[in-house]
Amino acid sequence: MLYRDGYEDILYVHDVDPGHAALRNDGAVVDLGGVKAYQIESRREGRVEGCAVTVPLSFQRAIKFELGFQSRGKDCELLRDFATAGAAKLPRDLVYPPGGQDSARIGACANWVSNSKGENCDPAVDAPVPTGAEQILAAGAADPNVECAVFRNAVKKVYGPEFEPIATPGSCYFVEPRHRLQIEAGATANGGAPGEWLADPHRTFKDHRQVSFSGNPGVTLRDKDESELLIYVSPFGDLDSRGHVRLLIATERERGVDEWPRSRAIPMVDVAKAHAVMELVMVTHFRVTR
Repeated sequence: MLYRDGYEDILYVHDVDPGHAALRNDGAVVDLGGVKAYQIESRREGRVEGCAVTVPLSFQRAIKFELGFQSRGKDCELLRDFATAGAAKLPRDLVYPPGGQDSARIGACANWVSNSKGENCDPAVDAPVPTGAEQILAAGAADPNVECAVFRNAVKKVYGPEFEPIATPGSCYFVEPRHRLQIEAGATANGGAPGEWLADPHRTFKDHRQVSFSGNPGVTLRDKDESELLIYVSPFGDLDSRGHVRLLIATERERGVDEWPRSRAIPMVDVAKAHAVMELVMVTHFRVTR
């Protein structure tokens, strides 16, 4: 602990167990003179109230540099200068280079907002998409890589190449480094009928709407704080038929910023993009003559 005049705590430096979610989900990746670190700036009602820089030393341990509560300066740049000097004192075999893998998560799995250590996540691999709704949904139920393949081109075209697909048990996600938005996509015979979400007997969601994508009936709804949009579509022409094509988008806390209060509502531009993705998917893979 570094104090001024014996009472004003300027900053703290301590050994920590960063865990998997708090550090690697929330911190923005920064370069401390060739050493990988994570930075979080705390804001309250638009004012900067604190800053922390964490330098990982292993998959579990780290050194954390943090501004004190009574520090006169709340500047992250000042703290980063101090952390850079501190990181330079660490042996190079203890720290990671800026692009180093400092967790058990591989590739794009490092950008997944989850408490998982990575054992149930893999970067998606190319998989063939069968022809016909029943065949696609059966293949998607057996392999999340097929679900990613169904959505890969549409997500890239609409949201951009920074969203990369990962395969997890039963779901495909498209993740991006800044964590502003996370996308879940699926095409499965195991899922419930879209009509079940439209009915929503426990009223978990709001704004239930029946819509159509390339002639296929579907439903859209949002959660109560408007941070998540859900789209379910039936490729069989019947909302009550088991199986669905789905797209769920959710806002997340942007890496590097801990702000209160924070608006969680999905921007309307991203809602429009979600509709565009689903329309493109249905046109590409499910536009058939019934």
